[in-house]
Amino acid sequence: MNPNNSDKKVLIVEDETLLANALEMKFKNAGFTVFKAENGQIGLDMTVSQKPNIILLDLMMPVMDGKVMLKRLREMPEFKTLPVIVLTNAGDVDTIRETKSYYNASDFLIKSNVTPDDILNKVRDYI
Repeated sequence: MNPNNSDKKVLIVEDETLLANALEMKFKNAGFTVFKAENGQIGLDMTVSQKPNIILLDLMMPVMDGKVMLKRLREMPEFKTLPVIVLTNAGDVDTIRETKSYYNASDFLIKSNVTPDDILNKVRDYI
């Protein structure tokens, strides 16, 4: 493991198992500690318990969607500035604008337009 990444923790909040597993493998191979959650409620709980350095967040999920999770996360003082990269296929301009401004997302990636390498490089830009 790269000692420079040993304290880098990423939380992947994604209900698509194949994508979540592919990202988990990509980040583990790059030396990150990886946590996964299949919905926003579990993601919120894991954020509080594991204190990740960054979150990859899908918007459309069961139980609690990504917007609600991000809104609740930003209401907690210790997570107001935690980098959150939204990773979704809901890529219309209004959704992007709303998620970046109202929910204070750090970045916004359209799943169909990025590879796992692109996502890894974007995360490295933040931590």
